[in-house]
Amino acid sequence: MAQGRTRGAEIRVKPNSKIKILVVEDDLAFQRALQERLGQEGYQVWSAADGREGMKAIVTFSPDLVISDWIMPHMDGLELCQAVKTGLRESAPYFILLTARGEISDRLLGLDTGADDYLVKPCDQGELLARVRAGLRNVLLTRELCRAATELKLARAELGTARAGAGRPSDLLPMCLFCRKVRTPEGSWLELYAYLAEHALIDFGHGICPQCDSSYDPSLEALSRLDV
Repeated sequence: MAQGRTRGAEIRVKPNSKIKILVVEDDLAFQRALQERLGQEGYQVWSAADGREGMKAIVTFSPDLVISDWIMPHMDGLELCQAVKTGLRESAPYFILLTARGEISDRLLGLDTGADDYLVKPCDQGELLARVRAGLRNVLLTRELCRAATELKLARAELGTARAGAGRPSDLLPMCLFCRKVRTPEGSWLELYAYLAEHALIDFGHGICPQCDSSYDPSLEALSRLDV
């Protein structure tokens, strides 16, 4: 399996044989040529002849990436893209829209509708494959980040459970009026910071607050260490 690393975290990337690509194209000759070329790269490739078939294939095949023509019967590529992006949201596959419509307004419409990339036909197969690889890197990395976020959320939940199981301070702690020690449920008396460190799974460092620092005299500390 191909692997990479980012900021010390392991990124799990699918091999080509595990990646699913759906081709939605009503030109059967172009559909077959594209399917064969993608198959040579090792991808799993499905095809559909129009938007309706493409929608069914997305539900059945769950592709990682969709390459769709724009102008098709029944449901065109733009309608398919909009339906997929709206319905599946974050789980939607990466969507590359192919069309002979090369005007800037058409490109903007396609991208604004939800297409992740846009290519004007006829397009070079080498460029299309490069766009496919770039799109797959994008979608697989996004999924990996979502997986990592889910694992982090679970880890935080487990840590919270562990802290709760280690013992939670009671709502009312008896505290000595003079020395400020607190009484534990077992009946012993501890310094407050020691009790919190034991029951809340936290440690304390030491420092000097600004108020004490302004009145701190090092000579007094030296005198206190002298034997009398």
